[in-house]
Amino acid sequence: MLQLTGEAADGYVAVLRKLLAVARPGAQFPDARGLDAQLSFLGPAGSRGVRGVVDVDPASGLPSVRELLRVRADRELADAFLKEHAAALPEKAIYYRALAAVGIPAASSLDVRLRGRDRAGARFEVVHDRLDAASGCVVRFTMQLTASGKHVGLARGDLSEPTARFKAVVEKYAGADAELALLLLAEQDGVRVREVVRGQIGPLHFAGLSSPPVPSLVAAVLAAAPGAFVLHLALERAGTDVSEENNRDPFAIGYRDSLGPDARAGVERRRADLGYKVARERRLYCTPSAEIVLAAALARAGAKLVVRSA
Repeated sequence: MLQLTGEAADGYVAVLRKLLAVARPGAQFPDARGLDAQLSFLGPAGSRGVRGVVDVDPASGLPSVRELLRVRADRELADAFLKEHAAALPEKAIYYRALAAVGIPAASSLDVRLRGRDRAGARFEVVHDRLDAASGCVVRFTMQLTASGKHVGLARGDLSEPTARFKAVVEKYAGADAELALLLLAEQDGVRVREVVRGQIGPLHFAGLSSPPVPSLVAAVLAAAPGAFVLHLALERAGTDVSEENNRDPFAIGYRDSLGPDARAGVERRRADLGYKVARERRLYCTPSAEIVLAAALARAGAKLVVRSA
């Protein structure tokens, strides 16, 4: 674990929040406002002096899952702390009062809404947000599917309640990319998947990260622009509504690309049966000193990615 202290911790949090504000992740990504609220309580300044360090996941460059869960746990304890200890611990009370006034996202959430009915059954939109422990990034899956009653129960209006069985299925496959999630969900009896979208915030690359190695293109940019930060937003879509198979993400290795010839041939046959295609893209947001260098490096590599600076 990489640990930042004092001014370095506060500076790191400030840069990450600024990059996130410029990126303005859309509806297919995790809730950026909720994530920013969580980030705002990190470091000496954000914690109002309660915690002097920020633990950074060396794989993702983002605050560690443990660090983000700590803020969530503090929010859940805030009301009780203020009731019992505010008078005796006024300095800590400042932190807990600020926490009590905002919403902090859960580590994992699953929302299901009815979107219509047809002859095949009820159509649902499933949104699953999670702190992904494997990648250290924040991820949202948005799934359009038809499901039977053993997976989703209908509630009032368009609100629906996933069964324990369906929750277990989603949790089990949430670490996959969009294509593998589609394939695995499609194997469930009574489920027909039209589309799976996976939006990921992270990684955040900056000097000092080494596990796993920063991609060589980004590492060269960080060497040429000391002190630079680069935030990635990656989006994958797998579904029958995807018009063209393409990969505009030079940093991603898709599920099929990781397979040997025989296994890949089997997946290609399954893809033809289901009639889906896969599209990937990535946007990069960086500190100003890196923008020109990063854009030039991507151009030399033939990677047409959106690059913005904050």
